[in-house]
Amino acid sequence: MANWCENCDRPEEGEVCAVCGAAMVEPVVEGVPWRWRFFIVASVIYLGWRIYQIISWIVH
Repeated sequence: MANWCENCDRPEEGEVCAVCGAAMVEPVVEGVPWRWRFFIVASVIYLGWRIYQIISWIVH
């Protein structure tokens, strides 16, 4: 993963930017927000319930 130059707003492979000569900043990896995790869990539960309903409807 390439480092990021804050001045040029572009990725660079080395420790110093080839364009402006500034030191590189390590990229920050952020986790998934809890709202997205909640949305995914709620969606899986809803779809599971709908699949159960369609299967029970087909059986009867």
